[in-house]
Amino acid sequence: MPSLHSDEAAEDFVATVDLTRYDLSGFKPMRCEIEPKAAALNMRLPASLLETDVAQTR
Repeated sequence: MPSLHSDEAAEDFVATVDLTRYDLSGFKPMRCEIEPKAAALNMRLPASLLETDVAQTR
């Protein structure tokens, strides 16, 4: 695979090249975070409260 240095180059490559020429079996999914998380929150609450909250957000 060639090195692609921009989104535009990657889009052009995928649109114009026959990808069956490449062995992509070693590729793995990549997950990108748009904004790194700086804090975490874990809460335990009654199921009824959670259900009420979920219902109100719909």
